[in-house]
Amino acid sequence: MRELSYAGFSVFHDEALEPVFHAGIPVVVKNTNNPQAPGTRIVPERAIGQRPVVGIAATNGFCSVYISKYLMNREVGFGRRLLAIFEDEGIPFEHTPSGIDNMSVIVREAYFNHATEERVLRRVRSELEVDELSVERGLALVMIVGEGMHHTIGLAARACVAFSRSAVNLEMINQGSSEVSMMFGIKAEDIPTAVRTLYEEFFRS
Repeated sequence: MRELSYAGFSVFHDEALEPVFHAGIPVVVKNTNNPQAPGTRIVPERAIGQRPVVGIAATNGFCSVYISKYLMNREVGFGRRLLAIFEDEGIPFEHTPSGIDNMSVIVREAYFNHATEERVLRRVRSELEVDELSVERGLALVMIVGEGMHHTIGLAARACVAFSRSAVNLEMINQGSSEVSMMFGIKAEDIPTAVRTLYEEFFRS
């Protein structure tokens, strides 16, 4: 539920479940248009059924700072020094997808105005001596969430095929180590199409 709230699911604030989570108290989300319906139960544990994905959400307002440097992976402390620059500027980071010679830092645009961007890029160039540096704005994160995901083969393939079918281009993919969520970075204007195509794939097929 917290993963969905983080990604834009507006029924709960992403910290609202903390007291009941620690107490192990179930929560029921009811439909105000149909209050007699059983609703959706949020419980500490559940049996893994035939539906591995239980929710889809999306939120915009992100940007990606892309850094490339040859042999980055052999430079001890590179990631720490990079993130320390963001820390010094008071910018929390959301995700850090990386390769052997490149790394992206995903931040919320609300923390990264153009003046802050100039300071960060100047420090990254001078302190880390990178080969390539760029910023891409107007990004959104789409997330699929479910406890059964790590037991199910082919979920990423199904999501990517659905995106391809709807001509939604993927900017990045990230899966948490807990495997309860899978995040896709897309252009903000593609949110309605992306959410609709994932819903069709996982809840109507």
